[in-house]
Amino acid sequence: MSNIYENAVCLAPMVRAGTLPLRLLSLRNGADLVYGEEIIDKKIAHTHRTVNEVLDTIDFVSSSGDSVVFRTCAEEKSKVVFQIGTAASVTALKAAEMVANDVASVDINMGCPKHFSIQGGMGIALMSKPEVASDIIKTLKRNLNIPVSCKIRIKETPSETVSYQIDFAKGMEQAGAAAIGIHCRQAHERPCDDAHWDALKTIPSALSVPVLANGDIYTQEDIARVRAETGCQSVLIARGALQNASCFRKEGLLPYTENICDFLRVAAETDNVYQNTKYSVSRMLPSKVNTLEAPSVVVPYGDVTVADIAATKSNREMFALFGLDDVVDTYTAKYAARAAELQVARAADNPDRTYDDSHVLNRQFYCDACSLQLLSDQDVALHIKGKRHKKKLRAVASKSLLNTVESANKRAKLDHDADVDAQD
Repeated sequence: MSNIYENAVCLAPMVRAGTLPLRLLSLRNGADLVYGEEIIDKKIAHTHRTVNEVLDTIDFVSSSGDSVVFRTCAEEKSKVVFQIGTAASVTALKAAEMVANDVASVDINMGCPKHFSIQGGMGIALMSKPEVASDIIKTLKRNLNIPVSCKIRIKETPSETVSYQIDFAKGMEQAGAAAIGIHCRQAHERPCDDAHWDALKTIPSALSVPVLANGDIYTQEDIARVRAETGCQSVLIARGALQNASCFRKEGLLPYTENICDFLRVAAETDNVYQNTKYSVSRMLPSKVNTLEAPSVVVPYGDVTVADIAATKSNREMFALFGLDDVVDTYTAKYAARAAELQVARAADNPDRTYDDSHVLNRQFYCDACSLQLLSDQDVALHIKGKRHKKKLRAVASKSLLNTVESANKRAKLDHDADVDAQD
C-alpha cells in the first residue's frame, strides 16, 4: 500500500489561513497534499456534518448552528489532511471519527508552542509525554481506515534533537504514524529566525516512514535544496504558500497580485467567510511578509495596500480593489438561484467564525516605516533590531533630509527672486 506522504510537497497547517480556498488553490497549483488549520478535538466533536447542496461542500457546523468549523469538498477528499489539537486518545478518536470519511488522513499536532496548547496538554506538551502521544497514535491507527500522522518540532539543542527527538519519532512510527512532519525551529524561536535544516539530517535515515521538512521553504529551488541538505523527500510549506500559493507550480511563482486574484476567485467559489478572506489577502501583500520584498516591476493592482484591505467592509469592496467585483456578483447570484431551486435558506453572508480585524491592521503593532503589520510586542522588539527596519529608517531619513534641503533651496530661490523684483 502506497504512502500518500511519500515525496509529497504539502501545504502546511496554519491557523486561520488553512481554510478551503487556500487548500484548493494550492492543489490547483500542484500541491500533493493540503493540511487544514489545527482544530481542537472537542470543537470538531461537537459539530454536526451537513451536506451543503448549494455549494457542493461538506460542512461541519457548530452545535449552535451559527458557524462552519470545517468545510471540505470532493475535489480535495483524497488530498486533505485534517489536523487535530488534542491531549488524549479518547477525545482525539471522537474528533477523527467525525471527519474520517471526508478526508485523506488525520494529523496530530505535537509541535505547537503556544500557551493555550501547552496548558491544555496539547501541541509540544505531547513531546514531553511520549506515552500519551503514542497512545493517541495507536488508538487512531487501530480504529480508523485512513492514515494517521503527527507533526513535531526540533528540540532546544542539537544533542537533544539527535537523541530524544529520534527516539520520540521512532516511538510515533512504532505506534503507527504513517509520516512525521518536523518544524525546524525551536519552541522559543520566531518566524524571523532561520530554520535549522541541519537538525534534520540524521532523522530520515533513522525512520522507515516519510519525514516532512517544514521551515523557510518558499520556492521550487528551496524544495530541491532542503531535500538535498536534509534527506527529507517530503516538505511542508506554510508562509511561502500563504504569501503566494503558486510556489507549488513547477514553472515557478506568478506575480503576487495574480495569485491574490486567483485566491479571491476561489474564495468566492467556496463562499468563504469575508473576514477570513480579508485576513488571508492581507498576508499575501508584500508588506505583510518579511520574506517577500516589494516587486521591482510594476504589476497590476500593485498599489493596493494593507490599509486598503483593512478599510473594506464587504467582499464586494475588497474584490473591487482587484477589479473582481463582478466575480462576487456572479457567485452570489448563482448560489441564490440554486438555494431558491432547492428551497433551502441561505444567509446573506456566511456567518462563519468571527475574525478580529486586528489581524489585518493593528496600529499598535504596525511599522509605518516598513509598511509591515506585526502581531505582538515581541515581534516589534525583534523587528526594530533587524537590518530591514534599520535600512528603511536610513532611507526615510535620507529622503526627509533631501526634501528639507530641496525645500530650503526653493525658499532661498523665492527670497532671491523677491529681492530681484524689489530692486527692479
